[in-house]
Amino acid sequence: FQKSHPVAQAQDPALCRWEIEQLPAEQRLAQSGAQSVWQATAEQIPHVLLEIGRLRELSFRAANEGTGKSVDLDWFDDHYLHLFIWNAEDSEIVGAYRLGATDRILERQGRQGLYSSTLFDSRMEFFRRLGPALELGRSFVRPEYQRSYSPLLLLWKGIGSFIARHPRYRTLFGPVSISRDYSDLSRHLIATTLLQHSQAKDLALMVKPKHPANLRPVRIQGCGLSQREVCFQDFKEVCSVIADVEFKQRDVPVLLRHYLNLGGQILAFNIDRNFGNVMDGLIVVDLTQADCKTLQRYLGAEGAAAFLSYHESESNNDSVALIESAAG
Repeated sequence: FQKSHPVAQAQDPALCRWEIEQLPAEQRLAQSGAQSVWQATAEQIPHVLLEIGRLRELSFRAANEGTGKSVDLDWFDDHYLHLFIWNAEDSEIVGAYRLGATDRILERQGRQGLYSSTLFDSRMEFFRRLGPALELGRSFVRPEYQRSYSPLLLLWKGIGSFIARHPRYRTLFGPVSISRDYSDLSRHLIATTLLQHSQAKDLALMVKPKHPANLRPVRIQGCGLSQREVCFQDFKEVCSVIADVEFKQRDVPVLLRHYLNLGGQILAFNIDRNFGNVMDGLIVVDLTQADCKTLQRYLGAEGAAAFLSYHESESNNDSVALIESAAG
């Protein structure tokens, strides 16, 4: 992988500010001090989107990833929704997420309209099983803000606010990356352990990576098979091993850990040859199964209660329909 193009110049902050000021107030999803999370379509924010693409590439290259282009933008950006943090005090984008509503995209563009289709081949039954879902991806926090966890937390409060307004989206899914900044051993340990303990093996059968990661058993000199299996049984133990193995004493990727805390299940791993050979795990999160306190943290107490009530009602309606069908 070669960074063949320099990253584009920053967009004029005044133009970005003007575009954001034109957004309807209801498109602001969350706020913390001078920083606010907005949702917008590509048509609403042409200059902001160019700046998001520039900052994506800048942030991903810092993690030994990226497209190698001057901006990280593709045709999916045209029909996906963009969530981003705007720092009004410094007139700059802090971080962003890209959201794809599967029910709308599948209806209009089919499976090829989903970014995950470039990495994984999925049966239509997979999407029927998921139901209305949000594909999340292309998330970043610009490097100078990464010293704090608060920007990622604010982005997720924005996502939570969006879900509270659109409670039909009970499922989140998308690729989560393990960059080449991690050693091959660490990436292998993370992947094999998560696949081994995944409780969504039925969904995994419906997904096939386009470029599967090589996940043959790890061989450690002097360590027998039984010892190796014990070592890999618990993901928390693997995390501590990785912290010892990695030169920079890092833990597992923060976004991966975040999804796992929400109850995420890994289905498969793919090597993205167009993105610095990063290893992407396809993860699925059923928010109705998430811990209640975690839901409240992102959706708010009222939002979480309304979300759970909505799905309890949906479940009851499904049960009634099944009974009537059987009786009919």
